[in-house]
Formats: sequence, structure tokens, C-alpha cells
Amino acid sequence: MLKDILCCPRCAGTLADAAGGLRCERCATAFPVFGRIPCLVDDPALWRTVWLRRLDDYTTTVEARVQELQGEAESAQLLPRTRQRLLRIANGFAQQVEAVAALFDPLDAGTDEMAASVVPSRPEPALQPAILECYEHVFRDWVWGERECGLTLDFIKPLLPSGLERVAMYGAGAGRLAADVHQTCTPGHTLALDVNPVPFLVADKLLAGDTIDLPEFPLDPNSDEVAVVTRHLARPFAVRDGLSFVFADALRPPIPAGSLDAVVTSWFIDAARVDLRQTAAAINRVLKPGGLWVNLGPLRFQAVLSRAYTIEEALEIVGASAFQLLSNDRQELPYFESPVSGSHRTDLVFRFAARKTGEAAAADIPDVVPPWVANPLEPIPITPALVALGRTSMFTAGVLSMIDGQRSIVDVARDLGAAWGVEPARLQDELRAFLARLPGS
Repeated sequence: MLKDILCCPRCAGTLADAAGGLRCERCATAFPVFGRIPCLVDDPALWRTVWLRRLDDYTTTVEARVQELQGEAESAQLLPRTRQRLLRIANGFAQQVEAVAALFDPLDAGTDEMAASVVPSRPEPALQPAILECYEHVFRDWVWGERECGLTLDFIKPLLPSGLERVAMYGAGAGRLAADVHQTCTPGHTLALDVNPVPFLVADKLLAGDTIDLPEFPLDPNSDEVAVVTRHLARPFAVRDGLSFVFADALRPPIPAGSLDAVVTSWFIDAARVDLRQTAAAINRVLKPGGLWVNLGPLRFQAVLSRAYTIEEALEIVGASAFQLLSNDRQELPYFESPVSGSHRTDLVFRFAARKTGEAAAADIPDVVPPWVANPLEPIPITPALVALGRTSMFTAGVLSMIDGQRSIVDVARDLGAAWGVEPARLQDELRAFLARLPGS
């Protein structure tokens, strides 16, 4: 069973079955299961709440965009073809909102039970992606990307022996590579880890045999008829038993130390939020002696220049992290060759395989969420960012309280200036800049 090969991400304790999911036998933290996917992050309640709030923000934003497009389509100056295109896109956005909201139904269920069972913890550190980040990956993985996915698998297969007992895929995205590796390399169990819910919820439904209709919005549509395309997603093959999707932070994974035969990182190491040294140490920790680390992807580090490593530096770090480098090369791979888009790119990706030769120094993975957010009992400090936010909020509240559909910028500046003891002329440019940034300005 899955609970027998995983552990608590907070304390590495043993997991046991519990109502609605799993529970750590050591620290008593409860971990819910959303649909068929266990949520094994440090703080499941925080993770869930953040993503549901993002769903709210996304829904509000897209519904407003639908109204804007419908209003724009009413212009008498538009070509009939243009009007039809705008209305198709508006309908596509409405369809997307409905479909994404339905995917989140498992996260909406059992709110009270889960909240009552979670104790204050360290923060879930990987809460940065927007709700539709990797949305386009589901079409590449499950609709039109057979060639692209096949090439990626072909680059991985020679480095990954068949029949390993346990393999983990870090940053599994929409899940196709994990499914392909599990199907063709035949590990006993493949663990696909990610924190972004939308691609995983789609993939899990598809691999269970369900189908999903989702709109694709090509970045550069090659005709007006494909400005938005409704896609019918279905699994291309039935996946053998032993593939598990897990909501988890790959840098703090719910995986016992020394328990994996291989870790596969695909388009991951440059996107991880920490220094590559910390990533390498975290991967070393979960591998068995002699376990393999297989990597494929570009190096587009979004970090300070001293941590934006070249491939030579990256390989040196791998070797210094108690790994023996077995092979390395570079390949060109097509990236998002959608048949309805007029543009795509080719990525130069770096491939390597390394074998664990010893234990790396422990990785101190930094928290992203401050401790006073993770633990509601801690006092909230007065930080410069909080002070700045207070000033911005006061300005915003003051401006909004003056807007009544009658006052002009000059009127608002005069009234606010009198209330705040500030020269109105100084406020006018601030007001103009503030209002210019608002949607629809």
C-alpha cells in the first residue's frame, strides 16, 4: 500500500489510515486525500486554502474578462469575423472556469474535518505557482504531443534500468512522462510528485479512465478558427498498477531516507526554488546506496547570478554531493509544437545520470512562508514590507472612499489633501498613476 512506502513529510513518522486520508503515528498530523491523490505536504490546510483562494481570484478575473470580451464584441466597427472570434474566446474562458472549478471539487469537500485535524507546522514551502501554470502541459501530454513526449521518454529510457523497485518523478507536471516511464521501464512503483493541483487533477482523472473537455488557447493561433479549441482529453493507454500521484514538495518529500532506487528530474533542477547544492543533497537523501539520479532539462536558473549555474558548474556540484557521474550530454528537443499554434521552440536540454556513492551533507531547505504564518500562535512582527503595505492600503482605501461617480481626480485630490494635510497638487499624479493601473483604465 502507498502508506507503507511513504512517510510523514514533517517528522518522517509512519503513516496510518485515517478518516478521509492518512495520519502520522508520531506527530498526529492528518493528511487528506483529494480524489485519489494524497496531500502529503508539511501543512495541508495551508496548501489547500491557498489554492482555493487562487481559484477564487482566477474565477473573478476570468469572469470579468468574459464580460469585457462580450462588451468589446458589441462594437459596430468590428468585422463580423472579429466579433465571432471574440465571442468564441469569451465562451472558451467561460468553459475553462467551469471545468477548472469542477476539478477543484475534491479540495472543497471535507473542509471542516481537515481543518480540525491539522496542528500548527512548518510552512508548505512551494506555494508560488499561479493556478493555471502548466495548464498548457495537459494538451501537450494528453492531446497532440505524442512525438514530443516520445522523444523525451527516449532520452530517459537508456539511463533508467528496467524493473527497479521504486522510482520517483520530481515535478511531474501533467503526468505523461511519469506514466510513460512507469509503463515502459516497469518499476514496481512510480511516485509522481508535484504541488500544482490542476495538471495532477487532470492526469489522475484521465488515468482512471475518465475523459475531460478543456479549451486550449494557442499562444499564436494560426487561424481565427483555432483562437480557442475545445479539446477532448482521454488516456492513450491503460497504465499498469503501481503509478501514484502525490501532492508533495519534492525538496521535502514524504519519502523515507534511502528508500528509492532512482529519482528522475525533468525540467526541474533549474526551477527549484533553492540552490542546486541543496537540491542535490535532498535527492541524495532519499536514494538507496547506489541509487540513480537521472536528469533531463534546460538550465534557466531564476536566481542571483552566482547560483545561475552553467552545465559545467552543475555537474561539479553533482559530483561534490556524493554522486558518481555516469554519463552526460546535451540534446535538442521540440517544445510545445501545438498543431494550432504558429510558433514553438526547440530547447537545448542537458541529460545526465549519476550514482549515489555516499551520504551528502544534510540540506537545510529554507522556508518560504514566514514562521508567524505557519504557526498562528507566533506574534506577527512589524516588517518594512508590512509598513509599506499599510501605507498603500490606506491610500487605496482613501481613494476608493472618495470615488462616487461624480468626483474628478482634481476633486478627489482636493478632498484627500484637506483630510491628510497634503498639497492637492502632489496627490494628482499619484492618483492618475493609481487609476491608470486599474483594469479597464
